[in-house]
Amino acid sequence: MKTQDKKVEIREEAKQKIDEIFDTLDKWKAKKNDVKEESKMEYEKNILELEVKKAGLKSRFREIENASDKKWEEINEAVEESSDHFKQGFSKLKSIVS
Repeated sequence: MKTQDKKVEIREEAKQKIDEIFDTLDKWKAKKNDVKEESKMEYEKNILELEVKKAGLKSRFREIENASDKKWEEINEAVEESSDHFKQGFSKLKSIVS
């Protein structure tokens, strides 16, 4: 596979993962009213932490556009790592709402 094709593939995969993460975060934010009063502060704290991570992930994705070949793999790994962090954060939210 050509380097350019690989870059496009990585970018598209990263974009898809990021879109899924952001959609899931939006769904969790919409559930705010379902949270018991005694859990709202913890819920909002977790949402805020995920929003900060979201901003960082957006920034990393922007780097893809101008990345060197080596940097592409690093960015792809960073997106994977961020995905894991978001999964953990969503799991925390689920435990708060449940």
